[in-house]
Amino acid sequence: MRAAASSVAERISLAEDTLAEAGAEVLRLPHGRVIRQAAFPHVYDANLVRRPRLRTDGLDEALEELAAPLRAIGARHLQITTDGGDVPPTLAHELRRRGFSTDRLVAMTLDGPVLLGRTPGVRIRRVPTEASWDAFAYAMDRMNREEAWYAPAVSREIVGSLRRKAEVGALTLFVAERDGRFVGTVGLARDRRAASIVSVGTLPEARRQGIGTTMVVDMIDRARRPQHHGDPSAEPAELVYLIARADDTPKDLYRRIGFHVELGFDVWLRLPR
Repeated sequence: MRAAASSVAERISLAEDTLAEAGAEVLRLPHGRVIRQAAFPHVYDANLVRRPRLRTDGLDEALEELAAPLRAIGARHLQITTDGGDVPPTLAHELRRRGFSTDRLVAMTLDGPVLLGRTPGVRIRRVPTEASWDAFAYAMDRMNREEAWYAPAVSREIVGSLRRKAEVGALTLFVAERDGRFVGTVGLARDRRAASIVSVGTLPEARRQGIGTTMVVDMIDRARRPQHHGDPSAEPAELVYLIARADDTPKDLYRRIGFHVELGFDVWLRLPR
């Protein structure tokens, strides 16, 4: 029987806390939890606010409190993640008035069997023991070039942030290889008995060929099987989930694999000014 939705939502939120805080400095302030990685100031997901406590009264002062420690390390954006609960309409209006845009995300969980199989010839290589960091950086950079914000330095920062989280043990990263070429990236994060699949991406020329499906199915298998004895964080996961944009097509692939939407939440972003 599935756990109550509120319990699952809280477990997901706590697991997202753990991943965001891994390899980062955490400042617990009156209006929210500021997480920052000073070495990677331009990475939105590495420098953000979680557990916000905002009201329309005193909103400008609260936003300045949250922005100041990020600005101090060179981050000029302000990202606020609300997976603990939605922002009330009145507050949402005030955030938009102050230059914030919102992106609706969904947390999708897998309770039952995997409904799709792997594509033959695709191998998943663990970084750095089976593939190099250069291979991971290459694949990430190829995918990042499609983004409007792309700059080589920012792409390197993204890899650096993920590498730091991997080095402190919160995340394991992989590349997909086919015919001797690196064609995708994926990661698996663990928090107690919860596992999240992250950084799923396929190079442009390798899409719609089953590589994304193979990567996700491989991560599910790794999450559900016993790992290192004596390490509670590596026991078989009771909860397997991933985060997807509500209006993007990858969520449709995840549904075909067997995931369903557990909850939706917003990320509020004020771009660099």
